[in-house]
Amino acid sequence: MRATHLDAERRYTIIRKAVIDEINKEFHSSKQYSLKATLIDISALEQSNRWNFSPKRKVDWEWIDGYNSFRFRYPKRFEMALWHKDTLASLSLGRPTYQGSKLRLDFIEGNPDKPNDVKVFEPTFLAMVGYAQALGANELRIMNPINDDVMNPINDDVRRYYERFGFTYVIKNDYLFVRL
Repeated sequence: MRATHLDAERRYTIIRKAVIDEINKEFHSSKQYSLKATLIDISALEQSNRWNFSPKRKVDWEWIDGYNSFRFRYPKRFEMALWHKDTLASLSLGRPTYQGSKLRLDFIEGNPDKPNDVKVFEPTFLAMVGYAQALGANELRIMNPINDDVMNPINDDVRRYYERFGFTYVIKNDYLFVRL
């Protein structure tokens, strides 16, 4: 790994940690003591392996290999592990576009066996807004949202859910966006 890559990794990790600290302050101030955000670490990746055994799991993405590859390629990446008590509730991973004006969410997965009242997108959205603002990005994107029908690019329920947060779907490129 080159020195410039290591320097970028260090600089953007500082920003990622500051955003995570702000999210945790928000949890504390809103009395959501059961939630905690962290960067993705070995503990989170090991817990994500348990998701492979759940019949409720909707995706088949290998988080350990996928994260390590993504981490190496994108030192400016967005990442977050969300915990409910001591159980991993979700993992999310994205990156700024090459121009830096947009922040993409490439992967988000909730623990398929988490309690239904634990919402994972709301804190991920807040963290993305904080990270995008720190980078100077003015748009958030959700890339290739999950679908359950090969012929239909996006599930209507998924689209409506993200629209509640102000996102607009772009069918041609299969992503949602919101301007900040």
